[in-house]
Amino acid sequence: MPVNESRPNADELLRQLEDDLSEGRISAEQMRERLKADAERPIDPHMLRSFCDAYEQRVTAFSAMLQTIVDIATDQRDPDAWRRRETEVDEHVQRMMGELPLWKEQVCTVFEFLTELRASSGHGPVRLGDLSHSTAHLLAAHVMDVAAQAWRGCKEIAYRSRTDPRYLYAAGASGLFFNAHIQGLPKPNDLMGLLHLERAAAMKALRDGTRPQRVDATHATNSISVQAQTVTVTGQSVSVAADQIEMNASVRKPAKERMKREVAEPLIAQHLMQRPHDTAAQVAEKVGCSVGVVAESEAWKRNQTRLDGARKLGVDPKAVDLGYRQGGEWKDGTELIPDERSADPADMAAEREEELFRRIGEYEKDHPDATPEQVARALRDFGCTAGDVERRQAVLNRLIAQQSDDHQEDVDVEDPDTKSGKRRKWVPKRP
Repeated sequence: MPVNESRPNADELLRQLEDDLSEGRISAEQMRERLKADAERPIDPHMLRSFCDAYEQRVTAFSAMLQTIVDIATDQRDPDAWRRRETEVDEHVQRMMGELPLWKEQVCTVFEFLTELRASSGHGPVRLGDLSHSTAHLLAAHVMDVAAQAWRGCKEIAYRSRTDPRYLYAAGASGLFFNAHIQGLPKPNDLMGLLHLERAAAMKALRDGTRPQRVDATHATNSISVQAQTVTVTGQSVSVAADQIEMNASVRKPAKERMKREVAEPLIAQHLMQRPHDTAAQVAEKVGCSVGVVAESEAWKRNQTRLDGARKLGVDPKAVDLGYRQGGEWKDGTELIPDERSADPADMAAEREEELFRRIGEYEKDHPDATPEQVARALRDFGCTAGDVERRQAVLNRLIAQQSDDHQEDVDVEDPDTKSGKRRKWVPKRP
């Protein structure tokens, strides 16, 4: 049966799951289930190809490591070359022993599959010189483990030789490795040849449909440990990856596409008609645009104007219609900004005040001893406050004083107590 080979690798899957989790398309539990399902799936050509490619790159790093050590140890023109170039060996070792681009469970699955394939072939263990193993990839893993441990040991001895006075002379790690270990290691070309042959046999078995059932990760790991105690399974950990995804997603905000102004303005006006008291940031979050687009929109400016008028009138701003228009045009029979022909807010305020003063007067006529607070409580359904009652009384007092002034005039009368001997006095006007 043909297999879809476009499956994403581990790194691509991690990025995809992190995006889905940060955008809220999946939960943390769903993310962990998908990681576990991917790690424990049966072997397929994509998994086998990723595994074999990674081991071939490791063997390439092993070859570069040996070549660099030989160059340093045999350099007759620069005996101190190790001071500059042994860091290159460290880099090759790091690439040779780095994590494979698969989960630990997948690494165990592939090793188990290759072991079963070798056992079914009847050819016995893979041999190379004095070394042998159940599969070529396990043999390569064992050789590279031995080489890495030998290099670390040589570096420790070289360091002690330069710092411990009990040593008679200082030695370089490259020279020690060249003299003590390099002859006992298989040649990289021989390892690469065995890997290519085993890869071809495994791919053919998969195409022919020879696939074992899903392998238990614990059993596979124990099997590998029995075959070779020095083989290190260096795949990626699902639990560590899941924790990292959750941490990355928690600090990421969903990436929203910036909305164009002409698309945002009708949405802003529609939102403000329902929630006129929202801030610009709240409107921007709901609509999906920037705060600057909200603040510069005609609907926002009109809404601020109508809020000021609504506060003075004591009415709900939702009851005041907020239309909006683009370029002074009409759309679908609806005017898109407030109609300039609509009532003037000042006229509306005067009408409301006149009606309110009339009701206050009627109440005070029936209750002459009522305080402003009592009048306000009685007329609260009409939006009356104690300030309105006091303001009405102040208007009445001003009118009474004005009417009194219209019937008086000022005249000069004799007053010996003043400096000029006269003072100004208000008297009723003569008919």
